[in-house]
Amino acid sequence: DTHYIADDKLGWKKNCPTFNMVVKKLSDYFNVDVKATRFNVYKDSSQWKPFHHDAAAIKKDKAASQNITIAVSFGLEREVAFEHSKTKTVLSIPLPNGSIYVFNKDVNINWKHGIRQIPEPIINEERISIILWGWVKMNESN
Repeated sequence: DTHYIADDKLGWKKNCPTFNMVVKKLSDYFNVDVKATRFNVYKDSSQWKPFHHDAAAIKKDKAASQNITIAVSFGLEREVAFEHSKTKTVLSIPLPNGSIYVFNKDVNINWKHGIRQIPEPIINEERISIILWGWVKMNESN
């Protein structure tokens, strides 16, 4: 990918009260048991994230503990796009500064998602995103 990712395993979170405050506010609001987080930095508009499924769509151990993805975006407005795995239909949603988007396990399984590329010229503004993966109680029908 073309953006920077802070590795959760390096222990940096204990020194980041703002990151922890954002995670707490999101986990409280959505009543989610957070299992993992991610801190992404996009240095400018040239950086993007290709379509992908989150790990819970393809790894059984993750699927057993993660049924929701929550993302908050700060900085340069970007677009999150979802591509249907079978039909290749693409839906795109603008993410102005402070936007939050959420999707459940079914969306993660049936749709890939990513941050779209912005055509030239490059905009020299950063975007930061904080991602939470976790478990929430959901009413499910089979």
